[in-house]
Amino acid sequence: MKKPKLPIEAAVARQDQDSCHAVHGRWFQDPYAWMERLDDAETETWLAAQEAVTRAVLAEVPGRDRLRAEVSRASRYARTSAPVPAGPDDQEFFWQAGADAEKLAFMLRRGTGAAATLETVLDPGAWANDEALVFAVPSPDGRLVAFGKSVGGTHDAVIHVLDVPSRRVLPDRPRGSGHSAPAWLPDSSGFFYAACPEPGEVSPEEEGLWHAVYEHRVGSHRPARRIFGGRHDHEKEHWCTVKVTECGRFAVINQWDYVHANTVHLLRLADRELIPVARLMRSLNHVQVIGDSLLVHTDLDAPRGRLCTAPLAEPTAWRTLIPEGPDTLQTVAGVGGRLYAVYAHAASHRVRIHAADGTHLRELELPALGSVNRNEGEGVVSGISGRWDGDDVWVSFTSYVQPPSLYRYDYAADRLSPHHVPDAGLDASAYVTEQVWYESPDGTPVSMFVVHDKDLPRDGRRPVRLSGYGGFNIAMEPRWAPVNAAWLKLGGVLAFANVRGGGEYGRGWHEAAVKTRRQNAFDDYVAAARHLVSTGWTTPDRLVSRGNSNGGLLVTVAAMQAPDAFGAVYSRVPVLDMLRFPRFGHLAAATVEYGDPDDPVEGPYLAGYSPYHTIRADRRYPVMMFASALNDRNAPPHDPLKMAARLQAEAAGGGPYLVLPLRDSGHSGGTTATALIEQDVDELGFCCWALGITP
Repeated sequence: MKKPKLPIEAAVARQDQDSCHAVHGRWFQDPYAWMERLDDAETETWLAAQEAVTRAVLAEVPGRDRLRAEVSRASRYARTSAPVPAGPDDQEFFWQAGADAEKLAFMLRRGTGAAATLETVLDPGAWANDEALVFAVPSPDGRLVAFGKSVGGTHDAVIHVLDVPSRRVLPDRPRGSGHSAPAWLPDSSGFFYAACPEPGEVSPEEEGLWHAVYEHRVGSHRPARRIFGGRHDHEKEHWCTVKVTECGRFAVINQWDYVHANTVHLLRLADRELIPVARLMRSLNHVQVIGDSLLVHTDLDAPRGRLCTAPLAEPTAWRTLIPEGPDTLQTVAGVGGRLYAVYAHAASHRVRIHAADGTHLRELELPALGSVNRNEGEGVVSGISGRWDGDDVWVSFTSYVQPPSLYRYDYAADRLSPHHVPDAGLDASAYVTEQVWYESPDGTPVSMFVVHDKDLPRDGRRPVRLSGYGGFNIAMEPRWAPVNAAWLKLGGVLAFANVRGGGEYGRGWHEAAVKTRRQNAFDDYVAAARHLVSTGWTTPDRLVSRGNSNGGLLVTVAAMQAPDAFGAVYSRVPVLDMLRFPRFGHLAAATVEYGDPDDPVEGPYLAGYSPYHTIRADRRYPVMMFASALNDRNAPPHDPLKMAARLQAEAAGGGPYLVLPLRDSGHSGGTTATALIEQDVDELGFCCWALGITP
């Protein structure tokens, strides 16, 4: 493939040859450590020059208006959520946005049928562009809403309390920073929430505390009371989540070791007694209270998951209710007196309905191959919602060719009825999602989804966009993304590799690429690219590799190790300096996934694949773009800068290597629909430029 030419050039960044650090007796240069100071004038000047080059490249792509039109059509559709009952029986809250809205609004519906009225409770569209409504939770009596506002796309939400009748924001300012969604007390007098203590607010006895659960009383001038939180154990940092049970008798408090394991305690609200359910961090556990019993979804002694029950009087005496099976049990939701178990079957979802005693009743047939659950901070969250003592069963569904949709399930009639299926401009019937299997170098079979126009010829020259993740127990499952839909409408092929390290096939699949086994994920991914070529889909110079976050690390390492396998690489918000990542924010806790640079075994292993430290001048790397969210709190925003600078200086025979700063953006991107659309258009523009495609 002919190396693309840059319309303008930017000066090579200054190298600080004296900047280095040692890892177990070996010295590693870090000539661009100065870029870690993003607000330094030198960094800002260099980044502005790089952005000018990138903008000049993207301006050269013919058909940018066509790209924008396709991404906009796939992005701008009406959205709504399942209702959240609160207050009188004829009142419910929900999220809603019209096709032209920039942000989702939080709404209130009063009454039923034709007499129902709609009110806007919170409209972040009226806020500044860089302000986002992260969560909104109504109190049980429906008179208050605790909502989280963040600025600049960060995950650092701050809780505010809105009085619904007057629409007045109360003066309450809960303690700490980085607030999680609150869990209201049954009498609406206050709520629990998890947060980090703010500097200067930590009392001497709390010194070293990383994350805690607090109780805030509405209207109180006293600081929120800490009710749970672990101190540093000098090895890991843990974080917490809290929810109040449907019955209103308990709060369920989880303390997490990233997404690897968690402990669970019940806080009995009547007397504030803390009751252990799962004491040790050796498994993933999700707990619900049903009557006088506990439901415990766990992978303890069951790598693919099982459901247990225990009496409240003896909460650690677990008994298996639904045993481990060949598929991975991801979530269990108790709704309408039945148990809705969502399984990952070969990286897509199946729903099985069980009686309260675990007896299998039937399958719930989904609209197509797709996904029900979603990944959030507390791991996998069920897409089945409703109350245990209620009648409504709500089912969320999405796929590669269907935007997030909401269905209502009637158990008596065994009927799944569409409640809201958006029109995003893609005819799902015109596309097919195939699942193929290929072998990794060690003989492990790996699955991959391939999505394409059903009438598209496999001529060996199709432009293919390959994606992967391979970490943190997060599964690469069929989900809608406007950028993917636009790529399909441009005649491209999508491929999604279910590499080891993800959560597609249970704990064993995840742990197969943790720490000193991470090379398995890289091998699986390179093998996916070679399989797409060997089976006649494409050629390496027509294949663009795309990864986000940990997926950005995956695609960058794959390009470092097998540069001949890819025509272009788009690495978004990645971690790339594997020797310094624990020094950034909460990433010290990610050593449970990546390993510890200070460990005598794990440190050298990390150095062996760390992209920033394994650049070779004799290799011709593919065209690469590194997207950095400058307000990122989850991944170091300076890593993409350092990586691009080093490639430009030390591997000039390949590339070119571009930097795309995502300004006013956090790890998940911009805060408005327009900002997200433009970021997707930039990504597609790069893909077209790098592969020589005219939209």
